[in-house]
Amino acid sequence: MKVTVTFGRTGVVVPCKEGWTVRDLIQQATQRYRKLLEQEGDFLVRTHHVEYCDGGILDPDDVLTDLVEDKDKVRLK
Repeated sequence: MKVTVTFGRTGVVVPCKEGWTVRDLIQQATQRYRKLLEQEGDFLVRTHHVEYCDGGILDPDDVLTDLVEDKDKVRLK
């Protein structure tokens, strides 16, 4: 399964492993976003919450496959 995560107008595709939580998705998406910006180290990305593109906040402790399907889009705020 893969999920597209948007940071403002920039999106990154994250391949997700079975058993991942929303928190795992946040960590992987943030890491990929930092690589995209080519700013490792002290570059800070703060995530207040994850939500569906049409609204609805996801709980970080929930299992990802219970909430999203392959090729779904979510955004980090």
